[in-house]
Amino acid sequence: MRPILVFHREHCMACRGCELACSVAHSASVLSRVGRDDERKSATGGSRADGPRGYPVRPTLVASGELEAAIAEEFPPKRRVFLADGSDGVEALRCEQCLEPLCAFACKSGALRRDPATGRVTLDDARCVACYMCLTVCPFGIRPDPARDRVVRCDVCRDRLTPACVEACPTGALSADTAPDERVRSEFQGHVVVVGSSAAGIAACEAAREHAPGCSITLVSADASTYSRPLLSYALAGRLPPDQTDWRGADYLEKELGVHVLGGRRAVQLESSTGPLVLDDGTKLRFDKLIVATGARATGLSIPGADLAGVFALRNFEDLEAISEYVGQTGVGMSADAAGRSACATAVVLGGGNVGLQACEAFLARGLRVTVVVASPHLLSQMVDAEAGRRLADLFRAHGVEVRTSRDAVEVVGSGRVEAVRLDNGELVAADLVLVAKGIVPNVEWLRGSGIQIGRGISVDLSGRTSVPGIFAAGDCAEAPDPLTGRLSLSGIWPVAYEMGRAAGSTAVGVERASAGALRMNASRFFGESIISVGEVRAERMEGARAEIPMNREGAYRKLIYQGGRLTGALFYGDITDAGTYYRQYREGVS
Repeated sequence: MRPILVFHREHCMACRGCELACSVAHSASVLSRVGRDDERKSATGGSRADGPRGYPVRPTLVASGELEAAIAEEFPPKRRVFLADGSDGVEALRCEQCLEPLCAFACKSGALRRDPATGRVTLDDARCVACYMCLTVCPFGIRPDPARDRVVRCDVCRDRLTPACVEACPTGALSADTAPDERVRSEFQGHVVVVGSSAAGIAACEAAREHAPGCSITLVSADASTYSRPLLSYALAGRLPPDQTDWRGADYLEKELGVHVLGGRRAVQLESSTGPLVLDDGTKLRFDKLIVATGARATGLSIPGADLAGVFALRNFEDLEAISEYVGQTGVGMSADAAGRSACATAVVLGGGNVGLQACEAFLARGLRVTVVVASPHLLSQMVDAEAGRRLADLFRAHGVEVRTSRDAVEVVGSGRVEAVRLDNGELVAADLVLVAKGIVPNVEWLRGSGIQIGRGISVDLSGRTSVPGIFAAGDCAEAPDPLTGRLSLSGIWPVAYEMGRAAGSTAVGVERASAGALRMNASRFFGESIISVGEVRAERMEGARAEIPMNREGAYRKLIYQGGRLTGALFYGDITDAGTYYRQYREGVS
């Protein structure tokens, strides 16, 4: 059952009683009112007087003292339902419990999750890391709560018979209902083999099971357990323990989805277009449908000294453990200089993308000095423009990070272990540790010669089909059409990988589904500063495009890109209000 809130615009007086009731109902100090039905609304006894337009006046939800107690809390409660101006008048923004919830697909921590059985979306507050990726994709029911470093989301008052906002509404403008089950079922009962256990692989398993309850699914995973790669930097910084990077709970695949998991195994060969799939231990798997979601690995460093001890990437759990152990050997960020004096160890990060900058923040939290070296003219060059890049560099410098842009490493110097990094201008930067974060390489070598068309990654259509019937691919190992150019492109973004996996899993079992393609989108937070980018944010890269900058002040920068009347890009720095609305315009090609 998927409960929803229904808004009747013509009945709304914009009294905002729903907002107040929602806030108090979600406060830590509110009295327990679980299980109260509509009869409790007649608390004053007798009949109720008619309100505006003839609707009965309902007693307020907020009892004496509750509002004062809520306001006095250390973190005053946030409203989940929000009245705003809409194109047709007032609009109640609330979670719509979408059948295909982009917020849950975008969540990299597992805080937002869609129940495979009921379709209901829930938020586990304790798992939220405030990456704000959900805010990027949803303009409706999610709000930031920066004081608690979380998000809040309309949960349709899951612990109440009647939602608080519905109880409080005097005109019946809000009501509760149950969404129809519109999920499509397939009679497919064959064997689906999925290779890869990150976002795309698990999404494929979820979709296949949802649509084809009678099929059998085998998941081949090189990792012994499932975890979220984007959470590795959070664990490196100590923001969450390593065992909380799991994204999906223990035994989720086996117990909830009925998937047979072959952990710690790698696919090494596809003997023919119809199989079998050969694993590294010699096992041969037959399949009716094959979904390849092998992801990508970090781009290696091809310069002298790249193999010295102390050179790392941060792409898997083993990398996290190795870095943590290495840093621990220097006394958690402390080492000694040539004179024997205590000094902070130094980390040099090569690469100014999301992974590299998150690692910079993590190393600072671990007590290291940090230098970031970027070959591009500014930080986050694939995500932001020069102005936002300048602001970002100032932010990192203000927190003690040395920033070198338009520079590249030509040598890692050391005797047995890292001691310094030489840049292309001759500068020698002292280093006790080097992290390489210069992009990704799809894991597709084992498929070359199989007959599957491969460019940089496996070529797929929007439904995940490869050039070979019955074989699909999704995630970081696959190239899908870019919605702006139509050309095949790698995305490397968690929400895109998840959607691609869901499309492939659905289509493989006979329920045709298309993803939105290799969308350009990302959300980042550095030192509490939020950045959201969607589409192409540099007008000079698109013929006939124009840029608008509606906000450009201290702490906030906003830029919109239009081409032929269509929004093709949006950039938000500092103020991310309404980012989800612009994302939907870009995603849906709205003029």
